Amino acid sequence: MRNGINRVLAGGFLLLGGVLLYLGVHTAAVLHMGEVTEWYTPPGHYMTALMASGGYWMFWIAMILGGLGALVLGWELAGSFGQKLNAGEKIGGGWKEIKRKNVEFDERRAASERQRES
Repeated sequence: MRNGINRVLAGGFLLLGGVLLYLGVHTAAVLHMGEVTEWYTPPGHYMTALMASGGYWMFWIAMILGGLGALVLGWELAGSFGQKLNAGEKIGGGWKEIKRKNVEFDERRAASERQRES
């Protein structure tokens, strides 16, 4: 259990680091966009300003950090759901619970119809 918590914390910090780095690079590029007077369509105005402000590699590092953090968190989330499914625990109600409630509903409806007929 402790190992899973460590992975969630690591994934959360990677994601947070990527988001904060992206915000810093994005802010610098947007502030520099007014000074960029020429750009071509493939990189575009934003990426040209990003390159001119010196944040091009930081942008990609932020994308990689954020992606890795999201991947680690998603992996842990999927793993915890898989463990609960294998253990037969309920996830949002669970299929066993739904089937049991369905049988109860059918039995009550049949009993009320029998009572109404007599």
